[in-house]
Amino acid sequence: MRKTILITGASSGIGKVTAQYFQSQDWNVVATMRSPDQETDLTLLENVFVTRLDVQDSASITQAIAAGIDQFGRIDVLLNNAGYGSYGVLEA
Repeated sequence: MRKTILITGASSGIGKVTAQYFQSQDWNVVATMRSPDQETDLTLLENVFVTRLDVQDSASITQAIAAGIDQFGRIDVLLNNAGYGSYGVLEA
């Protein structure tokens, strides 16, 4: 049975490359991002399910997890790649 990984922040960078890597290793991939309608590469890959998830929106988190489980039956691994950055002087 294939394992399933849910990856946050899979629209670009490390998240996207990681989604492609796990797919190439015969895993099911739930690739999440804020704007899945703009994704063109991952949607073409077999065993990759692209769905919306915004880490600042708890309802979207719940919906993405449920959709991933509906698609693949389970989620074995979470790779929490998405994040929030605050830029400026640390003391400020």
